[in-house]
Amino acid sequence: MGLARDNQDRGRGREEVPWCSAVLTGINILVFAACHFWGRQLFDAGCFSVAYLLRGQEYYRLVSAMFLHVDIAHLINNMILLYFGGEIVEKTIGKGRCLLVFLLSGICGNLLSAAYELSTGVFYDSIGASGAVFGLVGGLLYLVVTRKGRAAQISVQRMILMIVLSLYSGFQNVVVNNAAHLGGLIGGFLLTFLLCHVGKPPGEGTDGSMLR
Repeated sequence: MGLARDNQDRGRGREEVPWCSAVLTGINILVFAACHFWGRQLFDAGCFSVAYLLRGQEYYRLVSAMFLHVDIAHLINNMILLYFGGEIVEKTIGKGRCLLVFLLSGICGNLLSAAYELSTGVFYDSIGASGAVFGLVGGLLYLVVTRKGRAAQISVQRMILMIVLSLYSGFQNVVVNNAAHLGGLIGGFLLTFLLCHVGKPPGEGTDGSMLR
């Protein structure tokens, strides 16, 4: 009986680890280390601008740019939000859906950034996981508003305040890609809505308990 209980406890412990958030955080850290080992080559090969899509159809940059960071402060700020915000999203809607929110929100952020570049005629290289991270924040906002799972422990007012302060901080910095932030935030909110409702089995409750 003791052995069975220990095995069950270890199994629950493994399930409670936010593997998706942890792995994504680890990948970003490893890529950051690789960039500083190989120099600027990886930055040049992976950064995003709509110019790369128009000239060379290098669509992979929509994804690669979200795993690159310019310095340690940039990396740490994004990884804190990725791990702790992603943990709640992951434990509420599941690992696979959390990964989709992260990746697709990052792409949404880069696409809005591309639209902004085209509208202004100003083209610039951008890197960072901020768009994808804001996607997780947008997903968390949806979960908080609908009171799903662990997200219900956070008030809507606190979530909105956090988002407003994050966006305001970005708009105060001329080198921050705010279009990517907004695109990721909106994309994450809408994607989480779709992932929580599209294809939901008949009779599933609205408390998020079957979304794992």
